[in-house]
Amino acid sequence: MSDTTRSTRVAIIGGGIMGVAAQFQLAENGWTDTILFEKAELTSGSTWHAAGQIAHAVGSRVMGWINKTSIETYKRVENETRQSIGWHEVGGLRIATTDDEVDWMKSIMGVGKLLDLPMDLVGPDEVAKINPFYKVDDVKVAVRTYEDGHIDPSSVTMALAAATRARGAKIDRHNQVLGASRKGDQWLLRTEKGDVTADHVIIAAGSYANQVGEWFGLKIPSVSCLHHYLVTDTVPEFEGRPELPVMRDNEFGGYIRQEQRSGLIGIYEGHTCPTVWEMPEGAPWAAENELFEADYDSIGDFLTVAFGKMPILENLGIKRVVRGAITHTPDGGMLVGPSGAPNVWLACGSSIGLAWGGGAGKVLADWMVHGEAAINTRSLDPRRYGDFATDHFIVERTKDEFMRRHDTPCPGKLFDSLRPLRRHPLYDRLAAKGAVFGEIAGWERPRYFSEVGDVEQVGWGHQPWHDNAQREAKATRSAAGVIDLCAFAQFEITGKDASKLLDRLSANRIPRKDGRMSLNHLLTQKGKFETEITIWRITEDRFFTGSPIARANPDFDWIKSHIRDGEDVEMINRSADWGMLALSGPAARQILSELTDVALTNAAFPWLSGQGIKVAGVPCYALRVSFVGELGWELHAPLNRIAEVYDALFEVGARHGLIDLGSYAFNGMRMEKAYRASGELTTDVGLYDVGLDRFVASEGRDFIGRDALLAYPPRWELFYAEVHANAIDILGGEPVLLNGTPVGLTTSGGYGYTIGKSLGWLFVKMGTPRTGLSVQLLNQAYPVTVHDAPLYDPANLRPRSED
Repeated sequence: MSDTTRSTRVAIIGGGIMGVAAQFQLAENGWTDTILFEKAELTSGSTWHAAGQIAHAVGSRVMGWINKTSIETYKRVENETRQSIGWHEVGGLRIATTDDEVDWMKSIMGVGKLLDLPMDLVGPDEVAKINPFYKVDDVKVAVRTYEDGHIDPSSVTMALAAATRARGAKIDRHNQVLGASRKGDQWLLRTEKGDVTADHVIIAAGSYANQVGEWFGLKIPSVSCLHHYLVTDTVPEFEGRPELPVMRDNEFGGYIRQEQRSGLIGIYEGHTCPTVWEMPEGAPWAAENELFEADYDSIGDFLTVAFGKMPILENLGIKRVVRGAITHTPDGGMLVGPSGAPNVWLACGSSIGLAWGGGAGKVLADWMVHGEAAINTRSLDPRRYGDFATDHFIVERTKDEFMRRHDTPCPGKLFDSLRPLRRHPLYDRLAAKGAVFGEIAGWERPRYFSEVGDVEQVGWGHQPWHDNAQREAKATRSAAGVIDLCAFAQFEITGKDASKLLDRLSANRIPRKDGRMSLNHLLTQKGKFETEITIWRITEDRFFTGSPIARANPDFDWIKSHIRDGEDVEMINRSADWGMLALSGPAARQILSELTDVALTNAAFPWLSGQGIKVAGVPCYALRVSFVGELGWELHAPLNRIAEVYDALFEVGARHGLIDLGSYAFNGMRMEKAYRASGELTTDVGLYDVGLDRFVASEGRDFIGRDALLAYPPRWELFYAEVHANAIDILGGEPVLLNGTPVGLTTSGGYGYTIGKSLGWLFVKMGTPRTGLSVQLLNQAYPVTVHDAPLYDPANLRPRSED
């Protein structure tokens, strides 16, 4: 061990594809003062045994971009280094055998359109021509791709490493990192070869991420799951013909491809998820190039189906079985971005490392070097998990995710495991009234109300619950509705410097008078969206904020991280112990007035103001605001008393037509009012891109992101549109077309239940004409009409009404 302490700008822990690709992309961005530490040889964790498929036929624009970027990166590195990466560009066929799968294939075609990925929707006859050995009796359609395939894991990793070293970065093999501690503004890493200080640390430790994260005070939601693939003896029929495309088929939960002149079959069991090295212990440090004994009993039924799909493989011997540990996360997405610990970044939790490595590395490097990435990073951000993610939750939900790996991802489909995970005092009341719940940040929230025991049907297009949501929306517009929003991020920020803190974070002015509210956007240094919050000024030195529950931890950490040394600011996160009910509708004032002594007139309680009041004797924060565009109040109260408020509202509200409102109706009413939501306020755009200029107050003020925002000419604009479609709505992420050519994408949408129109937000390139546009839904173009104002109450009179 050396007595000399080395220093580096970035230390990367882990030498698999995720770590090596991240280091390469940092070098591409000019950060070459980096050291990658690998305890053994590069790829010796999970990378070396990967099957190596990279697909273009994926379900989201973000993941399509990641995979496309990976392929482009690997090819470029091969050309530069002249080292083979073992790339087989054989294309692929993703098979659909059910109606839901057909719809999924059609939606995938939209991803291809957005990213200019060559693909076609083909029928069973075409599948048989492309792969004459595959049985097509039950094939309805397939997505055929052309420029994807599979890659050799070790070869591509070594090529990336060579390109990285050529740029001046260092790779330190056979040097295990033993621990870490904070030293001033840096991290001190203890390694087998001496101490190293680093400004930044990237955890790319794969199956070791759990225990590495503990050094930095992190709980990393990643589980090592065992995945089989089998290689057959030589297939005589493969001789003398081009290599077959990669076949993906949910019927046997996996994939079939050629491995030289053999067949390769990969299986994800749908009935069990074998795990190893579970939290909190993680993988043993001595593990290296680890494989596990095959379990034919577990995969036997799936293997039988696979052989039935491609009978030429059925009677061949199996010459190799690979059963290795691959990391998965509770929602299936990787962990790429800031960890929550200062200058500690994650590049782990990757279940498809070869497909994701190059693209994920670029996202991470751009984020670290430039403060932003080219794509929306919300689905990758490791901070998306809240305090509900205990060790038990992480393991059990990840098992659920693994078993659903080859389920059809129908809109609305949710995990079942451990639910209800978190239930507040209203849960049983709502369930008894027929609430059909969704899950958000571990909490249960009603989607719609029906008969007790109703099970939600999911899929593309209008489902049976559409009528339920319509009844709820119309009743709220005509009388009143209350929605359970107890899962809500709520912070109290106090102290004589609280206003200074919020003012320098907010693009808009914060409220200047006690009792007033404002909508505020917190930006990154690059002028892009960090988050959106409402701010209520209680007194000069006391504020209350609200934002979506999924942002509870990131928003709290973001605001708190900007408190300056010596400032008098105190923050309390009320998200876990306070709840909120939103009462909306023309009868809202009548109902609430019977439960409080406070005057609720416009003069006494104006729109966009708040007061501390008692509702049925329960102290509440009442904020006069409504996300459905009606007269209304948000009622914030301690969770242990929220049921009292709910019961009182319905005791009085019964004679005024009060109804329970679910999130599906809530979203449709939001769209009728043309309110933007998280789908529009993503990390890759700013306020001017989405037409929120009125929420920028830059004159005489300095706030984070101000200069970048003002200097950044908008490249996009947001159109509010009516979709001329029958029984299908925008979900978000679909192509916007002009004469058949993509000019943008949808961000969110829904059905306007009280006006009878399908509505959506369209993100389009600046200068796009407002006429002649269409959106591609399930591979069909539907014309749209762009509107300049909300289709419901465009003058915004109802939220301010006196009656």
